Amino acid sequence: MEKLSAAYIVVATAGIGLAIYVTNEYLTQNFNSCNINAVFSCGGVYQSGYTSLFGIPFYLMGLVWFPVAFTLGLFTSRFGERPVKSEILLPFLTVGNIFTGYLWYLELAVIHIICPLCVSLYVVNYVLTFIVLLQLLSAPNISSDGEEPTTVN
Repeated sequence: MEKLSAAYIVVATAGIGLAIYVTNEYLTQNFNSCNINAVFSCGGVYQSGYTSLFGIPFYLMGLVWFPVAFTLGLFTSRFGERPVKSEILLPFLTVGNIFTGYLWYLELAVIHIICPLCVSLYVVNYVLTFIVLLQLLSAPNISSDGEEPTTVN
């Protein structure tokens, strides 16, 4: 199994697990494991009302996002046997990173409360992006016709 592909698949799997956990916390409104203090509180973010976009709850977005990220990584790497396809995953993950910028804005500038579980999901997306960037930077420079470029001395 290719190392970076395996790392991507493992981290994406962790994202799925975290997304399921966050969904359970929000559906049951049991934030005991996530309410640290007045600043770091999943319950505080939940009570703020800033928990959806166009009527779609953020936890539901994560519940869809991470399985899609996992599936794309699995299929583009041929089940971990070759490097992930950065040209597919990088734009996809960048959309997620831009969206987490919006979520950071809500937490830091609007609500003034940080959801630790939500931040853990942001970090998973950042780590997936980092793995894909490593893959992109370590890939051999191959021209569009599949041959390595020649250098002229």
